[in-house]
Amino acid sequence: MKQREPIVAIATPYGESAIGVVRLSGLGVLEKVLPFVKTKGKIKERYAHLVKLFDERGEQIDEGIMIYYKAPKSYTGEDMVELFLHGNPLILKRVVELFLNNGVRMAQRGEFTKRAFLNGKIDLLQAEAVGDLIGAKSELALKSALRQLRGDLSEFIKPLREKLINLCAFVEASIEFEDQDIPTISKQEIIESLKDILDKIESLLSTVKTGEFLRKGLNLAIVGKPNVGKSSLFNRLLGTQRAIVTDIPGTTRDFLQEPLNLEGIPINLIDTAGIRHSLDPVERIGIQRSIEKLNSAHLILFVAQAHEPLQEEDLYIYSLVKDKNHIVVLNKVDLGFWDGHMETFKNFVKVSAKSGEGLQELKDLVLEVVGRSMGEGLYISIRHADLLQKSSEVIKLVLNKINREEVSPEILMLYLREIQSYLDELVGEIATEEILGEIFSNFCIGK
Repeated sequence: MKQREPIVAIATPYGESAIGVVRLSGLGVLEKVLPFVKTKGKIKERYAHLVKLFDERGEQIDEGIMIYYKAPKSYTGEDMVELFLHGNPLILKRVVELFLNNGVRMAQRGEFTKRAFLNGKIDLLQAEAVGDLIGAKSELALKSALRQLRGDLSEFIKPLREKLINLCAFVEASIEFEDQDIPTISKQEIIESLKDILDKIESLLSTVKTGEFLRKGLNLAIVGKPNVGKSSLFNRLLGTQRAIVTDIPGTTRDFLQEPLNLEGIPINLIDTAGIRHSLDPVERIGIQRSIEKLNSAHLILFVAQAHEPLQEEDLYIYSLVKDKNHIVVLNKVDLGFWDGHMETFKNFVKVSAKSGEGLQELKDLVLEVVGRSMGEGLYISIRHADLLQKSSEVIKLVLNKINREEVSPEILMLYLREIQSYLDELVGEIATEEILGEIFSNFCIGK
């Protein structure tokens, strides 16, 4: 364990609350705190002490609880002190400034968790899971982050690394002791081991899209011409009157976006301005933004009227979405249904935003499209996917060369080391300051 310079930060969200936490960690941190606290008896490790906190002039700042954690038995692996004070932002700010003026520096984003990683308390996958846990937008995302924090993803990756290390050892031995009678590994065994690693990597790669949905939310855009009931459908899905609804075409001049939790999947639900030819400069800006949202959405609900034939504007909008991930929603089915829709669309869902008819069927279809059966599995991030994809490509290249007998033991060794390096970077066995900076920059200051 390495003790670094002492740092301080507020570990609770800004604003008034019953309790606010100031966290300190690093070399000699207890000695930095003791001159400003008074308590009965000697300070014990991992013990809640009732303390009074004073500034340099001896003026009392607050009264609260102090806990001291001695390295390595702390979150960071360093000496740590946590002060549980009254949650007034003025008090917490004053306490932080007190320590900043007395040899402690402000913590950077995620620095407490970064130190936990650098001191071997957690690996890099678990460190990332801390950020995911704090930012989880649904129960499913929360459970996924907890699994990763618990080490489930690490335990999935580590056997693959160990298998590669063993392969490297056998291949290296065959090179170094070619003329000696030592155990070797056959070509078929190498192929089978690499195929097993590849299968497991590709099973993880298949989860990246769902993982991004869980972390950031699925962008679900409702598009269509004016007055087809987009805003009514938006309100019905949210269960609240968020968008203004009138019979006047073009009421929605700009997009609205609200969070929607659909059976554990976080969704960014977007109501767009009706797309049509308009001379109104304000409405035209809204229409342009609608098209931008349409192009950036993960899934599109194309809304048309169920009881009427499609108009030219409907057909134009459908031409924009038909090659994207979309669901056709025929609204206002309470007014009737025009049979000609069955010739235009292979699949569609009939709803009435007014009465709620067909709404559950629409929700089921959205869940089916994004993967309702995802369950409480392991879901990787874009960073994980990038490294796993690189590993997968090298393994496929090696398998192809081995089958064609175009790879020598020396070249095979280089390929195996490259694959291992990607997995090492994934779990943090190899970690540059640039990589760590990118990961922990997304954390809050006190974590």
